[in-house]
Amino acid sequence: MTMFETPPHRAGPYPISTSLWLVHAAYRTFQAFPIACFSLTVLTDIAYWQTSNLLWLHFSEWLLLAGLVFGAFAAVARIVGYAMTSMAPSWLRLLGCAVAYLLAILNSFIHTADGWTAVVPTGLAVSIATVIVMAAAGWVGRKEVFHV
Repeated sequence: MTMFETPPHRAGPYPISTSLWLVHAAYRTFQAFPIACFSLTVLTDIAYWQTSNLLWLHFSEWLLLAGLVFGAFAAVARIVGYAMTSMAPSWLRLLGCAVAYLLAILNSFIHTADGWTAVVPTGLAVSIATVIVMAAAGWVGRKEVFHV
């Protein structure tokens, strides 16, 4: 199915509206970026720790920024999706996502320092903590689906 075709209807008594389908698609698209960016930040922090090449520090900074921007877009899409349905959110997952986002903001501030102290040991530890919290939030909310 291409993005210009109408969305399929679920096999239930009530069809899904096109607008809800688009909001869900936007959320799933935007959600992938913070997952990738925050996970790659751990790898670039490890690369900086091993090589001391400032390029890896700058990669981490840009990955954190991209993850935060797309994470904000995903949060807005998720809020709109909740407003359009009667589905109750998984509060534990929302708390985990908020903690992961706040850790990423803190990590972004840590990475703005110059040189070695921006990554080792605090920046790397916060990067790992962000990914662990993010994975735990995803595991807790794994059954929360918009049934599109």
